This record gives sequence, structure tokens and C-alpha cells, in this order.
Amino acid sequence: MRKLLVAEDERNLREGIAEAFRDAGHEVVEAEDGEQALTACGEQVFDLVITDYKMPGLDGLELIRRLRMVNDSTAIIMMTAYGTVEGAVQAMRLGAYDYIQKPFNLEELELKAERALEHRRLLSRLQAIDRRELVGRFDDIVGESPGMRRVFDVVAKVAPSNATVLILGETGTGKELIAEAIHRNSSRKEGPFVKINCAALPENLLESELFGHERGAFTGADRQRSGRFELANEGTLFLDEIGTMSPGTQAKVLRVLQEREFERLGGTRTIKSDVRLIAATNRDLEQAIDDGEFREDLYYRLNVVTISMPPLRERKEDIIPLATFFLQRFAGDLKKPMRGFSPASLRLLTRHNWPGNIRELENAIERAVLMADGEIVEAKDLTVGGGDSREEQARISAVLKLPADGIPLEDLERTAILEALRMNDWVQKDAARFLGISSRVMNYKIQKYEITHPRWARNRAPG
Repeated sequence: MRKLLVAEDERNLREGIAEAFRDAGHEVVEAEDGEQALTACGEQVFDLVITDYKMPGLDGLELIRRLRMVNDSTAIIMMTAYGTVEGAVQAMRLGAYDYIQKPFNLEELELKAERALEHRRLLSRLQAIDRRELVGRFDDIVGESPGMRRVFDVVAKVAPSNATVLILGETGTGKELIAEAIHRNSSRKEGPFVKINCAALPENLLESELFGHERGAFTGADRQRSGRFELANEGTLFLDEIGTMSPGTQAKVLRVLQEREFERLGGTRTIKSDVRLIAATNRDLEQAIDDGEFREDLYYRLNVVTISMPPLRERKEDIIPLATFFLQRFAGDLKKPMRGFSPASLRLLTRHNWPGNIRELENAIERAVLMADGEIVEAKDLTVGGGDSREEQARISAVLKLPADGIPLEDLERTAILEALRMNDWVQKDAARFLGISSRVMNYKIQKYEITHPRWARNRAPG
């Protein structure tokens, strides 16, 4: 059984199509216009959408365009009575699988629907195989969300090369794990993987750690010491938090990248270095360049390939798999027989925005395993957002003051979106981050509730 949506303003045709597919064992939802169809697609996922080309209000082409903004896996068939090749081609360019011209018999439509559903099934299977292969190659990196699949795709392409890679992302998003994955899947995997956190060392020690020093180079240098560039020869050097590096050290790193050589502090002998460099930062390096804090030439040397790590609030699908992964690890370490999470604890995990990202989630699960009395993690065992679950629930209850006579859920959602936009100066991506949803979902909600603002490009008056 598959879930289908039939969007058609002509009642008899819509009901006839729906009845035929119900008789075939499918679950069918009917929509009498494009707006109803778009709302239904925002509330649930359909395997197949069959839509008319011409409908009052939102037509079929606009429905396809908006549906593809929030869902790229649903198969779509366009029905048209106009027989225009241009309309059919445009529908398929927007993401429709096929089209059918009216009048048609139901057997023809059922055959096209069967092919579309089979295509979707095969595509999903191939994507699942690709994800399993990628996750297997990248070991302990847990991620099935679209954002992480994009990261895996880039890593798979760049790993075999010697290209310099710059990994961007907030603290705790897993930048070091990605750097290790690149090394393990490269031709240098038999060589060393050397890492250093540039923010953890004062400037004078950082130069010594990177380039090494000769005996007597400075007070306390009682022996010769090799630096990380030397130790990483024929391997990979990972420079974490490179955005904190001083301009002087940046110039020396740039020379190594350009000339593949350097001298130890206090030395005169030139040392050759065959190192692949991977750098990471949570800073906006372009802004740092404008502020005179980061060298533009070094930035372009580092920025051969960029990987942007999505924060956990933008990959909600990965929260439960990550939490389960950490639960199994800590339960094994502590030798506690843990089986999983209660429904209330799962709701708490998925509702929290995780400003500390994966690191915060890991710490929360470790504490929960320690505090749990039984084999199931309960909501009371979790500490999120700087307080325990009861404090979090009280905070949410204080925000949601519901009227005694009830209120439609859509009114609450529209109000929340409007308030988030106001609090974030009507910047949509910031409001989306505030609510813990993706920019695509925010855009869909804005269109659904017809929210406008004079500053937005599509709402500006011409001229």
C-alpha cells in the first residue's frame, strides 16, 4: 500500500481517480485545489502526487515548484487537458516524473502511477545503499539527514585527492571527525594523521608546535624538537580553529603551503614537508579578512574545497540515531544494560535546539546513562538547555498560554513564525534557526500563511 494525493478541482474526476486507487489497495487523500494539496503535502509525506495542470488559485506547476522546496522524493504525475508540450516539459523540468493528457482511461493512469512508484522505490533503494556505503566508509559518523548526506558526498569526492580542505561549522558539529574521515579514505591513510588545536596554545608555543625548534632557540628549549608539519610528513595535518592564528604564524603556514618547506625556530636548515593540510574553524573568515585579522591569500590557499557542517538544529533527523549511538557507547563503558529511551525523553531530545551541537548531546546522554535507574532513559534523567527536563517543560508551559475554549493549531504556528521573524529583524534564515527548522521549511510556512514584509525582495514595490 502506498500513500497518494489526488489534486483535481473537477469533483467527479477526482473522486473517480481516488476510488480506483483505493480499490487497488492504496491510501488516497483528495484535494480540490492547489492550496489544499500544498497544505496536505506540508503535513504528511506522499509516495505519489497526481495533480491537474489548471486549478483555481494555485495551479499544478506552482504546486510542483513549492512541493519540491520541501520534498524532493515524492513522485509526481501532471494531468493536463490542454495538450501543450510546453506545459508538460515545464512540469518535468520542475520535477514531475510524467504527465498524462485528458481525456484518459484509468488503466493508462494506473500504469503511469505504477511506473512512477517503482521509480521512486528504486531511487530510494539506491540512495539507501549509497548512504550505507558512505556511513560504512566513514565509521562512527552518524548521519542520515540531507545536510549530512551532502557532507558525505563531498568527502567521498575530495578524499582521494591531495586538495587542501577547509571545514566550516559551529563548535561541536564534528569537524574533526570529518577531517579524520578524509584522511582514512585518502591515499595517505597509511601515513600519520596529526592534529593541533590552534586556539588551545599561546602564540609562542603554537609556532614551536607547528614548526619545531632547535636547542637554545628560546628560554627552556633544552633540546631539539620536531614540529607537527615535520611529524605529519607523507600524511595529513589537521589545524583546528585556524581562525585564531596570528598574522605572523599565518604567513609561515602560507609559505609551507606554497613552497612545501620551512625551518625550525632558531634553525637555518630548510626542511621539506609533504603534508596534506585540512583546516577547520567556527569563525567567519571572510569577515576576519575585512577586519584585518586573517590573511586573504592564506584563505584562498585553504579554501580549495569547503565543507560546511550543519548544526544539529538543522539535522533533526539525526538526533535520535546519535542519541542511540551515544547510549550504546556509554552503556557499554559503564556496563549498564540500557535498552533505549522513553517516549517523553525522545520528545525532549527532538524539541531541544542543541546550541552546543553534538558535543552537548553527547554530554547529555552520558549524564542520562549515569542517572538512569532502569534500562530506559526517562525525561527526568535528561539535562538539556542548562536545566533539567522539568525546568524546560515549565518554560515551555509559560510560553504557551492557551485559551480555555481552545485555539486552532495553525493559528499557534503562524503566531510563532511571526514572532520569530520579528525577534530576528525579519531575517528568514535567522528566524528558522531560532525555531529549529530548516530555511526550506521556513520558506514553505511563510508562503502557506501568506506572510509578507516590505523589505523582502518579492514584496518590494517596482522602481
